[in-house]
Amino acid sequence: MPNQLGFDGGVVIPNPYPVEKVEIIQAPLPNQVVLPLQQRVGDQAIPCVKVGDRVLTGQEIATTKDSFCVPVHASVSGTVIAINEQVIPHKSGIKSTCITIESDGKDEWVKNPGCGPDFLHCDTSTMIEYIRISGIVGLGGAGFPTHTKVARAQDCHTLIINGTECEPGVMCDDALMQYYPREVIRGVEILLHICGASRAIIAVENDKQEAFNSLLMYNHNERISIVHIPTKYTSGAEKLLIKALLGVEVPSGGFAPDLGVVCQNVATTKAIFDAVVESKPLVSRIVTVTGSGVEKPNNFEVRLGSSFDHVIAMSQPNKRSHDIRMGGMMMGVDVKDGKVPICKITNGIFVNDQSKKPAAQECIRCGACNQVCPVSLLPQQLYWYAKSENTDKAMDYNLADCIECRCCDYVCPSHIPLAEYFSFAKALHRKTTDDQYRTDIARERFEFREYRLERNKQERTEMMAAKKEELKKKMANDKAQKDKVAAAMARVKKSKKASDDA
Repeated sequence: MPNQLGFDGGVVIPNPYPVEKVEIIQAPLPNQVVLPLQQRVGDQAIPCVKVGDRVLTGQEIATTKDSFCVPVHASVSGTVIAINEQVIPHKSGIKSTCITIESDGKDEWVKNPGCGPDFLHCDTSTMIEYIRISGIVGLGGAGFPTHTKVARAQDCHTLIINGTECEPGVMCDDALMQYYPREVIRGVEILLHICGASRAIIAVENDKQEAFNSLLMYNHNERISIVHIPTKYTSGAEKLLIKALLGVEVPSGGFAPDLGVVCQNVATTKAIFDAVVESKPLVSRIVTVTGSGVEKPNNFEVRLGSSFDHVIAMSQPNKRSHDIRMGGMMMGVDVKDGKVPICKITNGIFVNDQSKKPAAQECIRCGACNQVCPVSLLPQQLYWYAKSENTDKAMDYNLADCIECRCCDYVCPSHIPLAEYFSFAKALHRKTTDDQYRTDIARERFEFREYRLERNKQERTEMMAAKKEELKKKMANDKAQKDKVAAAMARVKKSKKASDDA
């Protein structure tokens, strides 16, 4: 491991909304939950319940035929009152099919399978299946199905547990490591058993000393090490974390498993423990509620499907108009309505007083954005190509490697929303590429059709010519046969006449 942990670029952003003590408050059961069937990654799940059915907490209510995806579970016990299109937390404000459950307040759980405390006697395929049927995805924000990730990472040599939580203001992972250190360590041991890795590294930023000490207290496994990472945004990005810890760089377009490394978020690791040992599917998560619009920022363990308003109300919001942002203040997305449901990737909710953003001005070519880019891109140059919609040139400058961390936005003195330009350029390039692909496919089909028609025409011409030739030969053969018959008949006639004369 390198002596100096770190990476080039990034910015140091102090927590704008500090708290005296990092806690986890258990949110009360909501009156109803709205559970989207469209996960962040994969196909939409298919309901296996109908309106009027009574369900138990942890019961599977939507499944999928695709083994890549995960099922959806009821987060409360109660009655299904609707299966319809509703707005989900997405920057576009799109609607998706959701199942609405009215809580009965009893929170009765269904019994789910699991390995129990003695998980080392379970084979890896069984544990991977328990992870899948428990609906676990990446809780750091990616939402990638965990069972698929660990199944593809078997025989890796290093397991990295991401506890950096570099987004300013978000503190749910910090609280989780302080309050559930035993579960985190046991979850790491489960992952070591599944992946076959020889070692595991838990990375914690050096401003989270209480979480670091809690993990050290419960770690008695020599294969697990806990290390400090400098507090700098964006230390939690997977490729940057690998570079900081191992001193190796994941190449452009490559993935961590290609280097024998697998990364998991610390909250995902705890959820794996819950699924394998405690037999509990993923029905709740810890959410940080903070921002200038609330009086008491804190962490709340809340059931999935609860509304944003349900958890915001516990942080004593002020009476002014608010903007709501899901995720971090840097990489989060704005949410138009507080009635949208909390989903598996909702790690933070920022409630801020409405304010006007400063108007963007012309780029002064200061180069500050180039210095802070954590993946060593040239945001200033990419900006010009993205603005002119020259996406091919932008891709030549490795636009695809941009992680949209908004470090460049943060330091830009002209207040240019650079990350928005890059996101737009990526989408435009995808659309252009898809359109070109469809055009190429249509041209190939047209050319093949023309070739097929010409081939058929040629084949018909050759077939007709062959038939004509065959007919000519047949007619010639028929004429020869007729000549032979006529000659034979002439001979018979001549012989008969001679006989009659005699």
